[in-house]
Amino acid sequence: MSQTNKYDENRNASDEEGQNLLLAFLEGNNNAFSLIYDKYVDELFAYGIGLGFERETLKDAIQDTFFKFYTNKKQLNGITHPKYYLFRMLKNRLFDIYKSLNKENIVEVTDLPFLIEPSVLDELIDNEDKLTLENKIKNLLEILTDRQREAVYLRFIQEMEYEEVANLLDMTAPAARKLISRAIKRMRDENI
Repeated sequence: MSQTNKYDENRNASDEEGQNLLLAFLEGNNNAFSLIYDKYVDELFAYGIGLGFERETLKDAIQDTFFKFYTNKKQLNGITHPKYYLFRMLKNRLFDIYKSLNKENIVEVTDLPFLIEPSVLDELIDNEDKLTLENKIKNLLEILTDRQREAVYLRFIQEMEYEEVANLLDMTAPAARKLISRAIKRMRDENI
């Protein structure tokens, strides 16, 4: 089986599990809400860290996100990707916090910087190669723009579809594909 097929199978299984948990929650199973929280809280935290927020602010924002998710159950009907929905909710909440803290006239949520550290990839890396790979990844990511870093993170670390990445970055799916493609090309060119 090819690497791509394994990737797709894992992503599909994870998506299906998230969808099943959401359906159970919508049917009144509060334990399903706890499982949704456990399934996505660490990924949301890593994403928020990548956006440059302090841990305590981020913890509060994640709690706000899950509170809103829990209390607005009726708005969740028709949601097919709970992970994407939670990422979007968190990004909107963090944008509101960013605006209130900075009192700047930021017009777009896309103005938020995105700083990913290789430590987010720790679970994927064998310990003996970790330091070398971390340095290589860090150097490659540093050559990307904030938007490219965020797009690459969402697409390959969070395994989101191009359409989901595009929606989070407020762009079209073809534009997201192009952004990611250019980021990969830039990293390949730099890696030579």
